[in-house]
Amino acid sequence: MKKFLFFFLVLILVAGFAAAQDLGLTAGLEFGIGNVNKANDDDMYPYLMPMVIYENAFLDGALDLYAELDYTFGFTKAINEDGDEVLPQSLYFDFMLGYNLSLGSASTLSFILENEFDELIFSPRYKESNNLTGIFTPAVKFNQEFGFGDLYAKIGVPITYVQYYKDADAVIGLDFTAGWNSAFGLGVETIFYTQIAPSDGAGYLGLEAIVSYETGSLYFELDTCVPGKISEEGLTITPEVDYTFGNFTFYAFFEFAGMGIDGGKVSITPALGVKYSF
Repeated sequence: MKKFLFFFLVLILVAGFAAAQDLGLTAGLEFGIGNVNKANDDDMYPYLMPMVIYENAFLDGALDLYAELDYTFGFTKAINEDGDEVLPQSLYFDFMLGYNLSLGSASTLSFILENEFDELIFSPRYKESNNLTGIFTPAVKFNQEFGFGDLYAKIGVPITYVQYYKDADAVIGLDFTAGWNSAFGLGVETIFYTQIAPSDGAGYLGLEAIVSYETGSLYFELDTCVPGKISEEGLTITPEVDYTFGNFTFYAFFEFAGMGIDGGKVSITPALGVKYSF
């Protein structure tokens, strides 16, 4: 609980500093209930997640910087390795640096370096596992502007250098992204995920498709994740709606996970959130 309060205090202080300096920072808070329908007789797990996001461009838009820090505080107790009941807590951190090279009035080539700490777990912790997962992703993106919108393609090489399971080998993937942002608010993006080392025989990990539409203050999105083995992992569908009012953005989504698993049931996670941009 002290860690949560400390993080929330840091969030408020940083947000206040950003408001004074106009640094392009966003502070937010999300509340959700994982597995609210108690699928497969598992418990539901409500959570609260404060977040701080910094996003800005420098050198006349040539240099992009993005950083995100999320702290997830669970309300359903879990048993740690000592047999004690504790409240789950974890931290997520994402840092991205991009350089945009103009190839003319309508073409841009971007070089991107991104590093994620995908859940730094504070509790519960177990001896047979690490307490974080680290993913480093270099990528190259090409964007072409047309009268009907922008077309773009990206190739990324995610390297999972620290895994949740101890002593596990590093994993190298190859992601292919193609997308279109129309001139009238429609966006379409597809991502094809593969694994190239170590080879598990199949190599294919999944496909993700994101369809979005923005009109005025409203933004709609439908995210569909299709794994290579649907009968074992199940596909996930997440519809989301955002509403922007001044500097505030209110959002809500429902995650439907585990669809298509043999003998399994769909887990539903609703969430509400608000962000304030300085």
